[in-house]
Amino acid sequence: MGDTFRIAVATTDEINVDSHFGHTDRFVVFEVDSETGEVVDSRFRDIDQTACKGATCGGDKAFEEIAEQLSDVEFVLAARTGGRASQALARKDIITLDHVGPIDEAIAKVRDYRDKKRLRLEKARKLLRDYGIEDEE
Repeated sequence: MGDTFRIAVATTDEINVDSHFGHTDRFVVFEVDSETGEVVDSRFRDIDQTACKGATCGGDKAFEEIAEQLSDVEFVLAARTGGRASQALARKDIITLDHVGPIDEAIAKVRDYRDKKRLRLEKARKLLRDYGIEDEE
């Protein structure tokens, strides 16, 4: 097995991405092999407290606390992630993707997105090298 990455999924049935981020008190965290896209592990991640109760969402602190509890994941998939939640997650370098549908399809899309992002980064680094500009990595 090579490099892996983690995806936290807001789901009620462990089959579909179907929960709103702020209303979720439990995520399923999938560890995915970067090369094959295969799920190599999955675990439940209970959240201390949801950010939203009914139609009312808590302040930025609630979203920051959830982002901290998910700080080891690269992506969060939810049926809907509001602006404040997305900002809190972005501050932890977590990418949010809104998606409704089967988890396996969503994971495949995340892998494709990651692959395209990696290829763009490799092309940019090659250009820097070609022009004699040092890459900071």
